[in-house]
Amino acid sequence: MADTPIVDLAKILDDNNKLVHKWGTQLLAIADYSTPMPERFFDTTTGKPLTLPEGFKIMGYITTDGQQSSRSIESSDTNMVQDLEPVRTDMTGRTRTLHVNFGESNAWVKGLAHGKPVSAWPSAKDADWEYTDGEVTDMPYYRLLTIAQDGVGDDATYRIQAGYRVKVTDQGDQTLNRSDVEVEDTTFGFYKDPDSGKTYTEAQSKAKKVGV
Repeated sequence: MADTPIVDLAKILDDNNKLVHKWGTQLLAIADYSTPMPERFFDTTTGKPLTLPEGFKIMGYITTDGQQSSRSIESSDTNMVQDLEPVRTDMTGRTRTLHVNFGESNAWVKGLAHGKPVSAWPSAKDADWEYTDGEVTDMPYYRLLTIAQDGVGDDATYRIQAGYRVKVTDQGDQTLNRSDVEVEDTTFGFYKDPDSGKTYTEAQSKAKKVGV
């Protein structure tokens, strides 16, 4: 079969502006590692996210930088004397992190910052708090869920991220001054949960018209 030239490139573009997303409405929630994770994340009838499981705490405001996910893959090349290019490449590691600046200095954000389990946080987010750091050997593991929404009503699209075994792996500088909002600069590392065998889930759903 002879090659056929494209007559009009614009007519065969496979693009869809409904799949271009900005996530202006979002939340991040944390629970103790002992808290059961959801088996599913969306209601099949409405397409909307299911209610957060008992034990998850919504952390409040996130600065306009939003949630920044980093992914990296490490690999190792195998070379032979007869070839200048590698004859094979093997993946040796894969990591995922989530970076966020929390914009509220609430009791839950500060409990996370000081490496306390969720069970040690006050029951109310706006409660008075006091945390004392002493001898620390490691940060605790948590469960993590994020829900983001683009659009409203029947035009809404929802995104879920789930971390089955996460912990705080890095913290940024803390600044208290007259002009800048105090933030908690926090990076989470994601690890495989030995019970479920899962590290991370990302899922998306569109709102569905019900009764139409």
